[in-house]
Amino acid sequence: MSLKDSLLQKLETQSEKWSKQIDNLRSEADARIAEARDEAAEAEVEREFAEKIKDLEGRVETARQELSNLRDAGEDKLQDLKARIDDWLPSNAN
Repeated sequence: MSLKDSLLQKLETQSEKWSKQIDNLRSEADARIAEARDEAAEAEVEREFAEKIKDLEGRVETARQELSNLRDAGEDKLQDLKARIDDWLPSNAN
């Protein structure tokens, strides 16, 4: 597998993991909101999960941008992109 293909796969895999985490957080938030006893508790749950979801959505968007950059990159840019991607992705994705 080429370096470019490897990096594309790594970014796509991590993006999918984050997307699944977003779905799971939304489901968990819905369940906790349903169990909330009042509007204040619902609002707290919404705030708590909104921050986590927003962070993950930002990561997915950045991954999509990096995927686009990577697809358009020539061989001369791959090492720079690899370093940037490796620094940005969680260590368990490397």
